[in-house]
Amino acid sequence: MPEQGGPQGEVALSVLLVTYDSRRFIDACLAALRDTVSVRYEVVLADNASHDGTLEHVRRTWPAVTCLDMGANTGFATACNRALGVSTGRHVLLLNGDAVVAPEALDALVGFLDAHPRAGVAAPLLLNEDGSDQGTARSFPTPAAAVFGRRSPLTRRFPGNRWSRRYLPAGPRGADGPVEVDWVSGACLMVPRRVVEQVGALDPGYFMYWEDADWCRRIKAAGYGVWCVPAARVVHAEGGSSGGGWPVRQVLRFHRAAYRYYRIHHLQGGWVALAPLAAAALTGRGTAIVLRDAVSRREGRG
Repeated sequence: MPEQGGPQGEVALSVLLVTYDSRRFIDACLAALRDTVSVRYEVVLADNASHDGTLEHVRRTWPAVTCLDMGANTGFATACNRALGVSTGRHVLLLNGDAVVAPEALDALVGFLDAHPRAGVAAPLLLNEDGSDQGTARSFPTPAAAVFGRRSPLTRRFPGNRWSRRYLPAGPRGADGPVEVDWVSGACLMVPRRVVEQVGALDPGYFMYWEDADWCRRIKAAGYGVWCVPAARVVHAEGGSSGGGWPVRQVLRFHRAAYRYYRIHHLQGGWVALAPLAAAALTGRGTAIVLRDAVSRREGRG
């Protein structure tokens, strides 16, 4: 269906899906797109060498999807950029395979971007499967996010503390309309193609994690706004597309990507001398998380 008001045959939206062992989620994700999106759209799926037959299943069951076999687990940013390169839509949407869009959610994001030319990113309110807010519209991370970030022990134990609230603003869910924020989760975010062409694609130096914060930061630096549109809702089974849980490999990837982000955006000029200290601090934090989780598993078995 061509988009109303757009050229005949124009693709309004390119949905970019990166999959890795996502077969148990992908049908729900694709069915929601089919049943809820009225603008003309395409889906480009880049599979990072899934072991569970995700790629073969999609090729067999969803023939309209353009499938790319990455041949290896190349990471989220690299696979997204590959899908972006073969897509044609006026807007591009990063969407996790474990996310299910609600009716009219993506139409609302397309409409918002079309109506606001200085908006560089539009994202929905991301919800957990129980309907609670995932807290994915955030302030830009600073070194304090290691203590007060969404996954930190302090925030988990005292979620209402004022320092964590500064990093995780509560505004979008209760807002009457769209809210401008610093950055949003790459599990579901939409960017006009003209903005991508100006700012560039995702930084492939991030294997996974933090590439969304980096991209939003570059988009804002180019003079565009990053917006959360809370009327648009998407349910995200967080961690599903990466196998669930918080295994050692994911902890290492998270902290390695965090170091890259801080090295690029914070440790410049005279601050570069602090790079070894930042690396040591992130290594210590990652090690503490791994040890904590190991103790929890041992106690659970006991």
